[in-house]
Amino acid sequence: VRAPYVRCEAELRKSSSLEFARRALRCRCSADLRSLVFLAVLSVLFFVQWTGVCRYWLLLPISCVFTFIACIIKHNHIHCRTFSSHRWNRVFEFLLSFCTGQSTAAIIPVHNERHHAQNHTEEDFVRSSLVNFRSNWLNLLVFPFAVVRLVHRNKAGDIARWRKQAPRLFRRVQQERIAVILFFAVLLLLNWQATLIYVGIPLLFGQWGIVTINLLQHQDCDHNSTYDHSRNVTGRFINWLFLNNGFHTAHHLRPALHWSRLPEFHRENVLPNMRPDKPP
Repeated sequence: VRAPYVRCEAELRKSSSLEFARRALRCRCSADLRSLVFLAVLSVLFFVQWTGVCRYWLLLPISCVFTFIACIIKHNHIHCRTFSSHRWNRVFEFLLSFCTGQSTAAIIPVHNERHHAQNHTEEDFVRSSLVNFRSNWLNLLVFPFAVVRLVHRNKAGDIARWRKQAPRLFRRVQQERIAVILFFAVLLLLNWQATLIYVGIPLLFGQWGIVTINLLQHQDCDHNSTYDHSRNVTGRFINWLFLNNGFHTAHHLRPALHWSRLPEFHRENVLPNMRPDKPP
C-alpha cells in the first residue's frame, strides 16, 4: 500500500503540468484553471448556438448552467483576483461582464459592501427576509424581483456615492457597462433572434441563479450566530462543479480566502463550532 506522503509519478506529472499552465497564464492559483476551462466551454456553447453551427436542444440548458457558473466565477474573482497581473485581471473582468451580461465591478457595492459587511440587516439587499411566503416555490420566484426592485430603488444614491468616494470603482463600472451594451447591441443587430434565445435566456438564468442562491443559503438560519448564519452544501461533485460555493459559512468568515481552500477551512474551523442539530 502506497504511503499517503508518497506521490506517484503520474501525480507529479499532473502537478507539474498544472503549475506550468498556471505560470504561463499568470494565475495566482492553479485551481483557477478550472474556472478558465468552464468559461471557455461557455464561450464555445454561445458561439456554436448563436452562429447556428449546432443548436441541439440540450445545449441551451447546459448553457444556462455554465452561465450560472460564470456568475460564480465573477463572484470569486471580486473576492480574490484570478491573475497576478492587474492588466490581465481587467481584461478578465470585461470577459466576465460579457459572459454574465452585467458589469463585474457593479456587484462589489451590492455584494461585498452590503451583503458581507452588513449581512442580513436592512442594508443587505439580498437578505432572505425580503420574502416570507408559506410556499418556498413562491419565495424562489419572487425573491429575485424583490432584490432587483430594492437595488434599483437605491441605484441613483449608490452611483453618486461611488463617483465621490470610489472614483476608480465608478470608472470601472461605467467602462464595463458601456462595453456590455455595445457588445450586445452588435449581437442584436447581427441576429436578434439568436441573441435573445441562445444568449439572452442563459444570461437571465445565470442572474436568477446567482441572486436566488442567497435565499437558499440564508433562509431560516441564525443570522446572529457566528457559525450558523448560513446553510452549507458539502457534496463533493456539486462543489467541484460550482467551485466550492456550497461552503458558504466559511466564505462569510473569510471572504478573501481563495475558493479552493474553503473545504479545508470549513472542516477545521466551521464544522467543530456548528450546532450539533444543524447539518454540515
